[in-house]
Amino acid sequence: MNKIALRTAIASAVIAPVMFVGAGTATASPTLSTGVTGGIVINVPSGESWNCFGLDSNFGLKAGVGPIGDFAKGSNVTVFCFGTTAPFFFTGSVKAGT
Repeated sequence: MNKIALRTAIASAVIAPVMFVGAGTATASPTLSTGVTGGIVINVPSGESWNCFGLDSNFGLKAGVGPIGDFAKGSNVTVFCFGTTAPFFFTGSVKAGT
């Protein structure tokens, strides 16, 4: 096994468990919904801190929480959020408003 493959396997074994929402101390993960035309809404649970960014199918990248717009309307938006308490990471997908 080469060094890169070994390091990737080790990193995956270490990181993957904290990506599971039920494994940490966060009370809930963010929720996603469709927003206005070309928009989505990222709702962060009360009392928690998450930094989020979304990437649409046209490679449009936007950051923030709450309503986020200017995605391609009707596109699939994949959202990545990083929290300050375990599980630290959340990912989900939602269709931008049409």
